[in-house]
Amino acid sequence: MQREDIVWQTAVEWVIRGHESLSPADMKELIDWLKEDPANQAAYEEASRLWLLTGLVPPSVPPSDN
Repeated sequence: MQREDIVWQTAVEWVIRGHESLSPADMKELIDWLKEDPANQAAYEEASRLWLLTGLVPPSVPPSDN
């Protein structure tokens, strides 16, 4: 498996875990991983965007009832 594939798979796993529940230790591990390499941060941001676009998680701000 190429490094890019591993980074992407790890990012997707973090996004999924993040939408469940992260312990303080998990959160520290995620932050450390994100700081480790700019490619990690970019993959995580892209995976997060795709997760939101597919509607797998509700938006962070509920729509208004206007």
